[in-house]
Amino acid sequence: MTLDQESLAKNVEVISINDSKPEETGPVVPHERQIVDAVIAIWKEDPATESLGITKLHGLVKAKHPNWSVSEKRVKTLLKKFGLLSSSSNEQFTYASEIKSENTPDIELPSKVQIVMTSKRGKGLYAKHNIAKGELIWEEEPLFFIPPLANINLIKSGTACSHCGRLLQQSEGNTVLRGLDCQVCAEVWCGTKCKKLDGVLHGLLKHNVYNPNAKRSKLFDPEAFLHMQDYCLEDQWNALYAITLIYADILNDKSGTKAKQFKAMARVSQDIRYKALNSSAGAFDTLSGGALFVQEQQENLWKLGYEKFLRIFPSNPIDYQEFMYMMGTYNINNLDSNVFLIQSHLNHNCNPNTSVETELLRTDGLKVYAARDIRAGEELTTTYVNPKNTVQQRQRELRVNWGFLCGCEKCKEDL
Repeated sequence: MTLDQESLAKNVEVISINDSKPEETGPVVPHERQIVDAVIAIWKEDPATESLGITKLHGLVKAKHPNWSVSEKRVKTLLKKFGLLSSSSNEQFTYASEIKSENTPDIELPSKVQIVMTSKRGKGLYAKHNIAKGELIWEEEPLFFIPPLANINLIKSGTACSHCGRLLQQSEGNTVLRGLDCQVCAEVWCGTKCKKLDGVLHGLLKHNVYNPNAKRSKLFDPEAFLHMQDYCLEDQWNALYAITLIYADILNDKSGTKAKQFKAMARVSQDIRYKALNSSAGAFDTLSGGALFVQEQQENLWKLGYEKFLRIFPSNPIDYQEFMYMMGTYNINNLDSNVFLIQSHLNHNCNPNTSVETELLRTDGLKVYAARDIRAGEELTTTYVNPKNTVQQRQRELRVNWGFLCGCEKCKEDL
C-alpha cells in the first residue's frame, strides 16, 4: 500500500466511525455551556421567546433536546449566572462608572451645538437653539481614518486604494500616468485626496522614506508594521490594527492636538470591557455560549499584540496600561472603524433625535440630521444599536459593548 493509499484509508476509516456512531438515546446531563448555547439558539431562532418565563423556556429546551436531563431550576440558575435573565439586571456587570472623559481641546462645534458635562450623562452634545426636523446639524470628516482590514491584500496588490481601501475599477487602473502610484511598492491611490491624506504615513509606516530627518529615524519600524498588519488580517483583530494607525497618526501630528483629542474621548481599559463580555455568556451573535477565551488566554493575546505594537514604535513606547486604554477607547468610540471627534460626543438613546448618515465614500465622513424637531437645551442623541432589535438584545449589547444598562423611554415601554 502506498503512502497516499494508506492516508486515504485512514480518512475513510475516520469518516466511517463518525458516521456510524449511534446517537445517545438515554438521559444525558448537558454541560452548562450546552444549556446556555441551547437557550441562545432558541432566542436567535425566534426573538419573541426572549420575553418568555423560565417555565416555558425550559419546555422549549426540553423539546429541542428530549434526551437531556436538565431541571427548570438549573436553567434559571445558569441564565442568572451568565447575566442573561432580564430580571437579574441589577447583578449584571456594568462599567459605565469606569469610563472617564475630559474636556475636549481645540474642537470647532456647529453653530447650534454645545458640549455640556453632567453628573448623570457625562459629556454630551446639547442644542443651543431650536433645530427643525430634517435639518443638517453638521458634517465632519474622520479624525482618524482606518482602511478596511479585510482589503489589505487588495491594497498590497494595487487593486484597491492604499488609503480608503476602495476597489479600483478598470478605468481607474492607469494610476502611474496620473501620479497616483507609490514609488517604492505596488500600492496606489484612487485620487489626489487619498494620496494627500495617506502619503506621509504610508511612506513612514511602510518604507520610512519620507522622514524629514536626514538620517533614517527609528520613529517607525516598517518591517514590524507590515508583520503586524498581516497578523491582524489573519486573526481579524481590527482594534489592534486601528490603534496602531491611530498612534502613528498621533506621533506624526507635530501640533500634539490629535493626542489630546483622542485622550479626551470616553476612555476605558479593554480588560474592563472584557469583564462584561465574560459575564454575559459571551458574544450573543456568535452563539459562543461563553467568552471567546478564558481570561488568562485573553490576557496572553493582549500581551502578544502589545509586543508587536511596541516593535513598530521603538522611539516612542507606551506602557501596557495605556495600550489597553487605547484599545478600549477605540472600541467604544469608533463608527464603522473610523473615529469622529464631534460624533463621538453623542450619547445613546434607543429612540434618538438625530440621524447619523455615513457617506458612500468612507473618506468623505458623515452628516448628522435632526430626526425630529429638537428644542433648545435638549440633548442630541444617537443609537448605538439597532432599535428594531428586542429590548433584551439591545440592553445586552449596550451593557457588553458600552457598559451601561439602558433606561430610555423606549426600553421602559418595551419592557
